[in-house]
Amino acid sequence: MDSKNILAIINDLGINNISFKIVSVLFAIFYYFYALVIAKQVKIMDKALQDKYNRLILLITSLQVTVSLILLLILILTIFLV
Repeated sequence: MDSKNILAIINDLGINNISFKIVSVLFAIFYYFYALVIAKQVKIMDKALQDKYNRLILLITSLQVTVSLILLLILILTIFLV
């Protein structure tokens, strides 16, 4: 067997697609945990430091956690539905 034939067979099986999905989901999981850690740090900062921009920073942090969760859910659904 030629190496080009093996690569063609692997591409036909969709191995690259599966590995891409797995890497994407792992990235989304790590991003979600990162967003949760940052949110926890911002809450601690909010208690320790009083500033007029604290509400804005808390809002942005909440949006980041929400976006990371939505991204994770979308990627998990695409794995099971497609």
